[in-house]
Amino acid sequence: MKILVAESNHILATVLADHLVAGGHQAMPAYEGRLATIFCQKQDFDAIVIEFLMPDIYGIDVLEQLHAQGRMPRPIIITGFPELLEEVTPRLAAVGADTVIFKPFIFAEVDAALARFASADADTGAVTSRRPQYQRIAVN
Repeated sequence: MKILVAESNHILATVLADHLVAGGHQAMPAYEGRLATIFCQKQDFDAIVIEFLMPDIYGIDVLEQLHAQGRMPRPIIITGFPELLEEVTPRLAAVGADTVIFKPFIFAEVDAALARFASADADTGAVTSRRPQYQRIAVN
């Protein structure tokens, strides 16, 4: 998969992108939400791992822009603020963002979410939209 990692923590974004590359993916870090928007407008990505609260723009705002432009990769939202998610639940559902991972997290959680995307593609040819799930993803 070709994956964009949109995370304001440069170290986390770079290390996660490196982890994804080591796992056989193509991955690119973006350290700001506006930069993530530009990358998605210029390139096709299969998935985006995006921070919910970036200093320049909320991740949901990025996803809404991309959705409106028809440039929306499958999103995985990462956040350290689960208490803020409830108020944006309708917005998340509207763009098909149904995978949320809470900080602190382990990379295997991202791997599991990407594997679910790949499995859904193999089974149905498309990923279906569901109400966002706000619990920690089980990793075997």
